[in-house]
Amino acid sequence: MSQEFHRFRGASLNEAYHRMREKLGSDAIVLRTAQVREEGILGFFGKKVIEVTAAAAPKANRTVLQPAQTAVRSYAETAQSTRVASDENVAESVAYFQKIVSDAQQRVAQRRAQPAQAEASPVLPFKRAKEQAAPIDPLHREVRELRELVQVLVAEAPGAAVPTECAPHYKRLIDIGVSRKIAAGLLSAVVRTCDAELLRDPRVFQQRLDIEIRKTVHVTGGIGLSAGTCKRVALAGATGVGKTTNLAKLAATYAVTNRARVALITADTYRVAAPEQLRVYANIIGIPLYVANDAAEMKKALDATRDCDLVLIDTAGGSQFNKGQLRDLREILTAADPHETILVLGASTPLEDARCIVENFSIVKPTALYFTKLDETRRFGHFYSLALECGLPLSYFSTGQNVPDDLLLAQPATVAQLLSGGAAANLAGK
Repeated sequence: MSQEFHRFRGASLNEAYHRMREKLGSDAIVLRTAQVREEGILGFFGKKVIEVTAAAAPKANRTVLQPAQTAVRSYAETAQSTRVASDENVAESVAYFQKIVSDAQQRVAQRRAQPAQAEASPVLPFKRAKEQAAPIDPLHREVRELRELVQVLVAEAPGAAVPTECAPHYKRLIDIGVSRKIAAGLLSAVVRTCDAELLRDPRVFQQRLDIEIRKTVHVTGGIGLSAGTCKRVALAGATGVGKTTNLAKLAATYAVTNRARVALITADTYRVAAPEQLRVYANIIGIPLYVANDAAEMKKALDATRDCDLVLIDTAGGSQFNKGQLRDLREILTAADPHETILVLGASTPLEDARCIVENFSIVKPTALYFTKLDETRRFGHFYSLALECGLPLSYFSTGQNVPDDLLLAQPATVAQLLSGGAAANLAGK
């Protein structure tokens, strides 16, 4: 007997699912979900909605269940819904956990039965039966790790009622470098804002997680210029993060693309040939370069560039532990009096080291973060966690050495894609 298909629409997937359950019941079979455009006026101005195609469950399956049967069925539905996850996550499904537990119980029963069997069977003299050690099961180890992660998740988000099904998502956030506390907070926010039944679909969960990530990301929107105002922006940071190269990227972007009057000032006189490297970029772009060895020369350079739209100031890199270099940096930046001081960090820097850099470079009062070398890591959770912890907005991302191409304006959607793996694939294919 053929089944009748029904379509339900809503402004969100949650709304469409509720309408489906109101008409067909909780046993309805979902056949398809898609985003469609409703008909507007003469075919125009139609808004996008979510459409769910479903069919009623066969009547043979609509039997009255006893309380015990209901619990068994609920467990079976949970195992089935989890089993639709990808093959990589099959070890994390409820059904697979059940199999692991069953296998472990069988092994325990066998070990208990071994002494009785040994008494019944003859044993050769001077030979002792060797007890075979149970092999280490990688899946059992993974189950134990997931159980520990659930305990940490509950501890980091007390009172949030985070279900155990969130453990795989929590593990993935930890694996890409998100701190435990921030990862737990994200999952708690997802659970609070969505129906638990919908979250069993991994795709729905990921969509909700991306929304929560975008909510937490703060960005500057880039360096803003005003007519008749000379904007001074300084780049500071530890050694080797690529300040000079990225200063050239910004200069080329604003001078060539935005047709702004740009000038460069370098105070990086510690590094050998640093001014010469920046002078090559300045000559290619066609903009002036000034060298400032001390505070007095910095003031002269500022006087010479007062008619420019944008003045980019390069500073010397140094160790975050060298207090003498940090004091010199503060002195030169005090003379420069920049409107913005952007702290440049490498995206591949471990989170603990990045925290120390932000803390020690706070002496120069940074206003934003600029992350370089995104093409050299896949643990993007480090810079995301750092930005949330220190409260500084994101300004730009650098994805390579090419000037000025490998430069991205920081956007919440870009961060969400990096944490979900989408934008990382694009970086790898460059």
